[in-house]
Amino acid sequence: MRAGADIFSKIIEAIQSFGETGATIDEISKAVSLERHTLSKYMNLLRADGRVSYKRIGRAKIWFLSKSPLQHVFRLDEMDKTYTEKVLSRILSDLPEGFLILDFDYNILFANRYLTALYGDCTGKKFYRTFFDSSQDASEISRIIRGENEEIECRVEDQKGRILEIKARREENPDFSFSVIAIIRDITENVMYEQQIKNLSKMHKLLGESVNRSYTIDELCSTILKHLSEVINFNMGDILIREPYGTLFSTYATIGYQEEPASVTEDVEEWKRRMALETTRRKENFYFNRDDENTSADEFNNIACRLAEVYDIQEIHSISLKTSGEIHGVLLILTTSGNSLSKDDRSLLEGLSETMAGGIAKIKAEEGWRLKTNVIDIITQPIFMATMRGTITLVNPAFLELWGYKQNNEVLGCDYLKFLKDNAEDAMIELRKKGEWEGKILAVRKDGSKFNTQISASLVIGKKGPLQFVAVAEPENAK
Repeated sequence: MRAGADIFSKIIEAIQSFGETGATIDEISKAVSLERHTLSKYMNLLRADGRVSYKRIGRAKIWFLSKSPLQHVFRLDEMDKTYTEKVLSRILSDLPEGFLILDFDYNILFANRYLTALYGDCTGKKFYRTFFDSSQDASEISRIIRGENEEIECRVEDQKGRILEIKARREENPDFSFSVIAIIRDITENVMYEQQIKNLSKMHKLLGESVNRSYTIDELCSTILKHLSEVINFNMGDILIREPYGTLFSTYATIGYQEEPASVTEDVEEWKRRMALETTRRKENFYFNRDDENTSADEFNNIACRLAEVYDIQEIHSISLKTSGEIHGVLLILTTSGNSLSKDDRSLLEGLSETMAGGIAKIKAEEGWRLKTNVIDIITQPIFMATMRGTITLVNPAFLELWGYKQNNEVLGCDYLKFLKDNAEDAMIELRKKGEWEGKILAVRKDGSKFNTQISASLVIGKKGPLQFVAVAEPENAK
């Protein structure tokens, strides 16, 4: 084995001594003192290994050291390739990712079909100019060429804005120079998808935090628009909330608008309310683009055109905020001339709409509950609420006073039978059957004293049946 290795080394040194002109088989034979037929065997082994190559000049073969064995394989005529070289060249040429060979001066020695489809025929050109239109390398391949690394992995943006993933390594050539072999993939779509997932996750987290921290709907809506502006590149936005028991909409939050005269602002607010109403009436999201020549002359587009004139609008996105089919509001997103939302941004908005609506619905319910609680608190008659199992969930100050308690926490969570005796259980059975009950019950105060009270109770019905019951008490002596 060692003798063969020594012969290979002598042949390579001999060819190298002839320089760029190459050497014939006879010249090599004399230099290494090998008989021609024996030498041919070793030459073919070296060629199969990619370490030497030849060019035909007439009938003679002129042998050279392979500066870049892979490059040599690709440049050979199909007839001159060995079986292994044919298979290798076809595999690398048709790889579903880029295969690139560079020399030590950034010259492109070979680029497969994947790369020529992106950058054209770039063989012989500088890597950094072809990929980055720059006077210097924007990737980390320069670290290999400077000898700082044997291999690198990096992501970099090319001159067209594509995100490239590059894996490259240094390979020694038979003439003791080196090449850089790189695998390159266009991962732009993957990166955009990853970013979309990150943005969606971030927005869900921010919206969840906003719902938990906000006390009022307008606080929540302002926070939603602020967070959206951090993730999506739009210029103006509004959240309009549907008023209870009607079709009217009110603006609860805006972002990005410039100050306009009062008369213009009033018109704009009315247009936005009409757009929200039209969006909910048709039960679908609307999209307006000023450059779209096929825009129909309907109510929504007519209003959008007016808004576009006032604010130089390019696009308007009107998105219903609904949960379980119930519309709570409308999100308006506007971009100015020259700015458009990407397909991913539009998908993100639509994907978040239900989360936004859920947050708004939750705060609306809490505000409604606080309002009802405040009303109950100022009523002079004792009022209490309890679950269908009889657990007290709400009492007003008048109840506490009549039953002799000072704090809510002394009562809340207790069973109603602690406060009502005698036929209270029968009353509950009747209440469940008929949905309401009225009659006289014996009550017990905190100090153990008893009194008769008139109770009027009704069930609070939800979408899936009775939720709780509410009762008003009136002691006999009050009459």
